[in-house]
Parts: sequence; C-alpha cells; structure tokens
Amino acid sequence: MVPKYFSNSICLAIILTLCLTAVPAPVFAASSRIESVAVKEHVIKFYLDPALVPDVNFAKAVLGEYVHDMNVILAKNTSRRLIFNPETGIILTNTQPHSNQATPPLPVEDFEIWVHAIRTDYSISYGGYAGIDDGGAGVLAGLKWTKLYDPNSLSADEVVDYWTQINNMLHELAHVFGAGYGEYYKLTTIQDATGVAPLLNINILNQNDAFWSDKPDFMTDPLLKNAAQAMIAGQPANRANLLDYVEYSKLTAKIISSDYRNGSPTIDLSQINIKVVSTDGQPLNEAKVDVWSVFGGSPYSTQLMVDDLTNENGEIGFSWGGLSNPHNSYDFLRLIKVYKEGYVASARYFSIFDADIEKLVNGNDFLTITIQLGVVDANPPSTSTFEDVDVNAFASSSIEQLYNAEITGGCSLSPLLYCPNDIVTRGQMAVFLERSMKGSGFSPSVGMLSFNDTADHWARYWIEVLAVDGVTSGCGNGNYCPDSPVTRAQMAVFLLRAKHGADYAPSAPSGLLFQDVPSDYWAAAWVEQFSTDGITSGCGNGNYCPDEPVTRAQMAVFLTRAFDLIP
Repeated sequence: MVPKYFSNSICLAIILTLCLTAVPAPVFAASSRIESVAVKEHVIKFYLDPALVPDVNFAKAVLGEYVHDMNVILAKNTSRRLIFNPETGIILTNTQPHSNQATPPLPVEDFEIWVHAIRTDYSISYGGYAGIDDGGAGVLAGLKWTKLYDPNSLSADEVVDYWTQINNMLHELAHVFGAGYGEYYKLTTIQDATGVAPLLNINILNQNDAFWSDKPDFMTDPLLKNAAQAMIAGQPANRANLLDYVEYSKLTAKIISSDYRNGSPTIDLSQINIKVVSTDGQPLNEAKVDVWSVFGGSPYSTQLMVDDLTNENGEIGFSWGGLSNPHNSYDFLRLIKVYKEGYVASARYFSIFDADIEKLVNGNDFLTITIQLGVVDANPPSTSTFEDVDVNAFASSSIEQLYNAEITGGCSLSPLLYCPNDIVTRGQMAVFLERSMKGSGFSPSVGMLSFNDTADHWARYWIEVLAVDGVTSGCGNGNYCPDSPVTRAQMAVFLLRAKHGADYAPSAPSGLLFQDVPSDYWAAAWVEQFSTDGITSGCGNGNYCPDEPVTRAQMAVFLTRAFDLIP
C-alpha cells in the first residue's frame, strides 16, 4: 500500500510483501549472495496494541522469530539486516507512535524500523502502509493482526495468517527504502481500453503474458504478491517452503540495498528511443508508432501521446511526459502499438519499473525499446471455421480455440454454425464448463437426477455432474431452470467456481470497479474477481452489465481466458 502521509517533498511507497528477518537461529539458514557488500543494520522495534500481547514473555520469544524470518529473506539478495532486542524492542501502546512527518532529507543509514500493529477481529491479518517519524524512523504502519503466533509451532490453518503478517511487513519495509512506489501489483491485470487493434491486455495469471513472462524474479517478490495466499511452485504453504520460496526481485533488492530512500535515479525519460525492425533485424522506415499513457485501474482509461513515423533508421524518440514523478498508477504505464503495410501490427506495454530495471539493474542511462514486426501472411484465412462467424469479429479467435479444443462443435453441423449472438442457457453452460474443466473427452455418466425440471432435458447428466462438482445448486425450489438464460453476474459465479473449486470465495468487493456493480450488489465480489482474474473488462463505459444475458460469443471469450486457452 502507498504511504498514508507525505512529508513535503518525500514520497514513500508501500506494497503488501513477504519478508524474513534473522536473529540467529539453528533453522532456516540463509546463504548470503552479497558477501562482498557491507551489511547495514537497523534496530527494529514493535509498537503493539496491548490486546495483541496478553503474555509479554511470549511476545519476547516469538517476535525474535518474526525478525529471524524477515532477515532470512533480506539476506538472500540485500545488504540490510534487522536487529531486535526483546527487552527494549516491545512497546505496548494504544497510540500511534509515529508522526508521519519529517524534515528532508531522510537519513539513509542507521535509522530505526518501527512496526505498529493493532488487533483486528477480522478472520485474517491485513493492512499496512509505509509511515515515517520526526527523527526519520521508517514505520511499517497500519498493520491489523489477529494475534501473535509462535512460528515454530504453526498449525496448517495458521500458516497463511502468520505469513500475511510477515509479507505485509516485508512489503512496507521495501517501501521504506524507496522500492515499489506505484505498486507492482497494480500491473497484475490491465485491460486495453484504446479500442484500437491489436488489443493487448496484461494478465499475470497467464504464463505466456507478454508483460510478466520476462520478469520471473518478480513472482517471488513480496511487493507483488503474498506467496502464502497464492500458489508457490506447487508446494504447500508451510513456513519452511515460504522461507525458501520468497525473495525480492533484483530491482527491489537493488533499491533496498542502496541509499535511495530520498529518491532513486532513473533513465533519461525525456529521450526514450523506439526502434522498429523486421524479424531479420533490418530497420523499418515509415512505420507508424502510437504511444498511449494508461491509467492502472478500471476503466483503464488511455490517452494518445505519440502518433508519428519512424525515420530511415527505423527509430522514433519520445518523452515519457505526464507527471513529474511517474511512480504512481496514474502515470506508470505506456502502451506502444506499431503498424506498417505488409507487416503484422504489434503491441507492447512498458512500465516505469521497466525503466528502473534498465537504469538500476542494467546500469544504462538511456533506453531503446526494440520492436520486431513479422511479415503478413500472403494467404490469410478469409473465413472462420463457422459460416456465421466473421474472421474479424471480436470473439473469432476465442471461438476458433474452443472448436480446436473440441469444447464446442457449434450449434449446427450442416451448415457448420456457431450462433455467436444466441443467448447461453443454463443447460448449455453446464456442457461448456464441464468440457473446459475436464477436457473434450469427458462424458458424464448416467445416474440419479436431483433436480425437478431436468428429467427429460438433453443436458440433464451434464447438469448433474456440474452440481456434484459444487458449481451450482440450482435456481431454487429444487429446480435447475435449464432453459433459462445465464446472466453476466451468474456467469461470474459459475465460472470462478469451476476454475477455483466449489469452496472458493472471492475477496470483499470495493464497489469501485464497475459503475453498475455497487458493493452491496449480490454478486459484486464475484464480478470484481472476474475482472481481477483478467477474464473480463466489462461491457464498456466503466460498466459490467451484470443482469444482461451472456451470448455464445461472450461465453467463448470467458472460457478461453478463464482456462488459459487464449491462442
């Protein structure tokens, strides 16, 4: 989370992260990868709500382990370490200890780290921002904890909550040192709102995503995500695996280890160079280059900044423009699209964090973004597989992918039709979901029927297995309503349960993602998660249209995105 307060010219950034500290302990030894760099130590103190500390001796014992775990992560690739004295490092208070103000410049060495946590009755710990005190102490502030844990005796049910506390401290600690301002996690999903082909989204859940696939070191960074609440390389979320898995990205580690608390250098943002070349590396003259600024939140509004042609060297220069400090979600992303007759158009995102990597990790003062264009196929397909699906239709590629995966055979065989504008019924949806979950070869077995209105329905056994899988409980009064249309709100619930499992429950809704889905709408949490997962960007103009029926074309898009079938 970003800082709650700012002191004059100082901007401190904040992100929910995983972090590990070390008071020497016999377990979880960390091998330092920066032995040649002098270790910089910081005293850490815990300012805790008395309701969190019914037993001070217990707190003294376990908080040393908290610090140990944070240091384990820090020792992997940073020069910072935390020093904790259990006799002087625990202060019980009902009052916020920090002022959130300081006179710049902030100290970059030997300042203290304070942790301020209060008790919450919520089911899991949460919260956090990077605070500051008059004397320059960096504060891991705004933390809401359910309880203190003994890290050496965590039950399976306690691991996620304990690690959330560690993650959120590591996240805010990175912000205290100047890392991640603007928040990496704001880039997990971005929808292309330009309305100009080729459309390109960002979806961190897609392993082939063009933006995230070349940043594998970010996947373990606490500034990006909480590993205990996500899949971590197929391993169970226990303390040992989390300590082994979590690590700051090279960019975050570089900033933490450096004296960048008052601001870090960046490339010359006034002289960014785009070079357009063919696949054999030859420069392409007079290629059309468009550059948009992208707002990193729904409805992902864009503004065209550059519309120009490359020179004889295939190059065009542009300035980042925008705000004086682009490390914020309003101004931290650019979308580049390139066109030239006879070549396949290309789209690419570039973030301020990519610029930081170029300067701080790669050591370059200037940046050239090279974009390759492939030659257009001389004999492109003029029609789709289905006679009623135009090859240029918005869902054409998704419909083709469903057909190639044998999830659908269309709505008619002679002629071969898909009926893209027809409404999806609840019966049809059962087939779509089960085949997407279990493969084209799946066929439901004949068995007992549990709904009053499906005895003679063609999809009755598909409906039964969908119920057994926990995706649906029917439409009420013992019925399934197989011929009723599926609304976009209902589809969010059905598809997310099919994707994540019957017990899946989305996070509480904000009510801010779509104008027509307030937080008290019955499916608000599901709709917002549907968007967060990168499955939908809504129906346009900042709306989701939750009560509109789903068409077969829309269903194709939802399925290919949800089950990673995007070509």
